[in-house]
Amino acid sequence: MITRRLFPAAMAAPALAQAAISAGPARMTFVEPSAGGEMPVWLHRPASWRPGGPVVAVLHGAGRTARGYRDTWAPYAEQRGFLLVCPEFSQAAYPGSAAYNDGASAGRPREAWSFWALPRAVAAARRAVGEDGSAGRFHLYGHSAGSQFSHRYNWLCDAEGVDRMVFANAGFYTWPDITRAFPYGLAGTTAGEAALRRGLARPAVVLLGEQDIRLTRPTLRQTPEAMLQGPHRFGRGQAFFAAAREAAARLAVPFGWRMAFVPGVGHSNGGMAPRAVEMLFD
Repeated sequence: MITRRLFPAAMAAPALAQAAISAGPARMTFVEPSAGGEMPVWLHRPASWRPGGPVVAVLHGAGRTARGYRDTWAPYAEQRGFLLVCPEFSQAAYPGSAAYNDGASAGRPREAWSFWALPRAVAAARRAVGEDGSAGRFHLYGHSAGSQFSHRYNWLCDAEGVDRMVFANAGFYTWPDITRAFPYGLAGTTAGEAALRRGLARPAVVLLGEQDIRLTRPTLRQTPEAMLQGPHRFGRGQAFFAAAREAAARLAVPFGWRMAFVPGVGHSNGGMAPRAVEMLFD
């Protein structure tokens, strides 16, 4: 596995850092303001991939196991020929759910949100494999806490740089409701009806494991606000999709979302990944 460190443009990098990452797995770092230093990114570059090819960003769950997500998704990257980019939102740099799942948006200026680490990580990865970091768009898959991050990125950041999105097995959701307090709704954020209209029209899939119904998982939020969304992840995802569909009808905008189920699968990234790949590319 190759390791690279990506330096900011204003810094003179060693010659080794200028060489593009070759085929296979790799780890790189880049300087990310919201992390307070270097942020790791785990990559897989298929042998068939060339600059200009498809890119998929995969966001890990609350366990912060970006490398494990990279390893799970690497065979699909090879099969489909996409560059796989897995940023690592470590506990040290992004402590707790507010700093990662919520995008650290509440009470912080927009330019300081950790949401922006996502497009910057993808841009850094593109540069590391020999592309112009500003070129091209990418697909996005978020699982569990990464799914929370992803759908809030859609509401609050216009899903910057993203073509298609899959939100898989989130523990709870930010409702398309500008009167309900964040993170359960969008009140107190910069998102208004215009942002809702754009977010509801984008191509997105709410992907749910049919067996993700355990009520006692330690990471399943059980506040009164979360319990109003449903007793478990499977139920909450269906309620969220229904609320989004109703919001699109109320706002008279084309609804770009779909919902899909994965039979026999619970709270498992590995179990969700094959169907997620289909949703992103088929």
